Amino acid sequence: MSSILFAATTTTTKPQPIWNGVYFNLSTIIPWYVVLIFTVLYFGLLAWAWRPREGRPFGSFKTIDFVYIALMAALTIVYNFFISPLIPKVGSVTTYFYYPLIGEIFLIGLAAALVGKPGAAGLAMFIYTLLSDIIHYGFGGEPFWFIYEMTAYGALIDLWLIYRGEAFFTPYLKPPRALATDGGEAEGESEEEARPPRSSWIIFADGALSGAWMSLAYPFWWRGFWGTFVTGYKTTVQFWAVTSAAALGAGIVMGIIVAPLIYYIKQVAT
Repeated sequence: MSSILFAATTTTTKPQPIWNGVYFNLSTIIPWYVVLIFTVLYFGLLAWAWRPREGRPFGSFKTIDFVYIALMAALTIVYNFFISPLIPKVGSVTTYFYYPLIGEIFLIGLAAALVGKPGAAGLAMFIYTLLSDIIHYGFGGEPFWFIYEMTAYGALIDLWLIYRGEAFFTPYLKPPRALATDGGEAEGESEEEARPPRSSWIIFADGALSGAWMSLAYPFWWRGFWGTFVTGYKTTVQFWAVTSAAALGAGIVMGIIVAPLIYYIKQVAT
């Protein structure tokens, strides 16, 4: 009888969110300090890249750059919420090769290519997250989902843009030197001389890097840290490692596929 009474009065307390739907669970696969260091380095480099120049608060960003970023973020909303759900998905395949992500890789890669400045990918993901919170998810878990989307999807692309700049998704290793705009030539250089050597393979390298990084966002970063930290999600190290490795290969393939299309659109638009 006493055992029955003990069982009736004993309950298992399920962990509850501590603040704004966030569990702050640090039993993660990726150590918290690794994520912290990476995040601080990313935003620190962005702050350096965005340092005021010529009286402009966002460095070399122009109005048209923000237009491109906002447009691509809005199109990503349309794709992820209205088009991607219509794409047939096979559970055993999409667990390891989430092919509907190709649309998001294309749109965020295009935003970064058209702008060609560090922070373009991260800012596009920030706007996308804000819009998705407004129309669908709500603001539970924030501000951590903003940090997750910006770092897990956009960080490496932005860091690569520090090196590639406006040459991103072009066959040039560095941006061509600007020519004079008064009809003459800058310092006696012809247009052909102002352009650096072409290397067509770099377009596919840009695509592979963008696709691989964005494809890793969910299996590597979300399962490895953010899902556990924010929602209390649990998984095994083996599943995390296998799906991350598969996503890396899948992302490279999808990035290479969209690279020529991004290059063509950039040529037409700019």
